[in-house]
Formats: sequence, structure tokens, C-alpha cells
Amino acid sequence: MIIRFGKKTYHFINRYENLRQLIVYLFVGGSSALSDLILLFIFVDFLKIHYLLAATLSFTIVSTAAFFLHKNYTFRHKGSQTRLRYLVFLLTAGSGLLWSLSLLLLLVDIFKIHYLIAAVMTKFIVLIWNFLVNKFITFGHFDIIITQILKKVRSFND
Repeated sequence: MIIRFGKKTYHFINRYENLRQLIVYLFVGGSSALSDLILLFIFVDFLKIHYLLAATLSFTIVSTAAFFLHKNYTFRHKGSQTRLRYLVFLLTAGSGLLWSLSLLLLLVDIFKIHYLIAAVMTKFIVLIWNFLVNKFITFGHFDIIITQILKKVRSFND
């Protein structure tokens, strides 16, 4: 009975691609967020690095793995221009990092919330931004956007 329920759930989720992407994004993103929090804890409590620098370091380490997981599993993207797409992903994630650092600064220094609790709170806020930008730009209509930009640049040079 459990196996049959699992198969039905699997087929239901795969039938609705947006739902599948959201569920896989939450799993991959959740794993990345957990890894990020663990690294943040290690950097701050064991290595005695300032929490904002530690958040930046943990973000940098986790982002590369997250890109390849999202590319191959979440959005199942097989297209070209991986390097350029990676750059767009890092810019998107970087904007999320700016949100995170700003919120961390606000929550920790002004509202005096423990840095790990503040980090968890910011993860949920930034999650929505990152999902939407990655779905529609990084792994979505990116090829169309780049093609249009390149055409305009070429026509400008002619």
C-alpha cells in the first residue's frame, strides 16, 4: 500500500512540472540552506570569524554545488552557455546574499536576535526571490534574453 501510494505520488508530481520543480527546489534549497547554516556555525563558533564574513564565505561555498544541483535536477536544464548561466545564477544568488546580509545585520545588531535564528528567518524570505528568478531567468527564458541582447549588440556594431 505504501509503495503504491509512493508511485502514485511520484507520477502525480511528475505530471505537473511546476509542482515537481517547486518540490525539488525546496529539497535542494533546503539541503543547501542546512549546509550553509552548518558552515556558518563552524565559521563563527569554532573559527571565530565575524558573522557577516562567515555568512559570505558559507554562501560562496554552497552556491556552486547548488547551481549544478538546480541545473541538473530541479530545472533539468540541458541547454548551452553553462558558464554564462552560472554567472547569472551567482548574480541572482548574490542579490539574495545582499538581502540576507542586510536582514542579518538588522535582526542581529538592531533587534538582538541570535545570529543562527536570524539566519534561518532570512533563508525563508530569500527563498522565494531566488526560486522565481532562477525559474524564469537563469533556467527559463535566459536563452531568449541573451539572443535578443546579442542581436542588438551585433546590429549596433554594424
